[in-house]
Amino acid sequence: MKALLNLVGVVMGLLLTIVAGLLQPTMAVPTPGGLSLVELPTSGQLAAVLLTSLICGARVGLMTTVAYLTFGLTQFPVFHAGGGLDYVLEPGFGYLLGLMPGAWLVGRIGQRIPLRDPFSLWVVAITGVVVVSLCGGMYLVLGAVMGQWLIPWSELIIGHWLLPLLLQAVMACPVAVVAALLRRLLLY
Repeated sequence: MKALLNLVGVVMGLLLTIVAGLLQPTMAVPTPGGLSLVELPTSGQLAAVLLTSLICGARVGLMTTVAYLTFGLTQFPVFHAGGGLDYVLEPGFGYLLGLMPGAWLVGRIGQRIPLRDPFSLWVVAITGVVVVSLCGGMYLVLGAVMGQWLIPWSELIIGHWLLPLLLQAVMACPVAVVAALLRRLLLY
């Protein structure tokens, strides 16, 4: 029965991650005329993986990310900017690799500690965001040292590391709220 529940969790997490990666996240911003929706220059892949890990645990979160990477590297255009083996040479691929340890850690903490309030879940989600960001940053540095990126260091640091870190930290807020609601609904 546990294996069937894990399989269902992986399939649902994979579908959620694929859909979240294809949609453009937006944020409501107050303007003089009311509220305006602003598109965020990021994807919802990490948010979907964090939510899956917080609800289903470390094993399902890890298996979801492995399945997602497998789909993306085998020519299915599920990544934010496409897919295929040549995606390994993109600056953002390190973040995709970071999904695995990030999902596992978030799921592991979520399994060990009975988290129910949104703030605690947000702290755990931020932990996952930091792990993914560190993996992505190391990949950026490694590629820069090897001469892979023709992008200046300042643009790499700001546009490919700092800005995604801040945006994903913001996206961890709704993840924590939804996870808190689902955990209550599922009687965690």
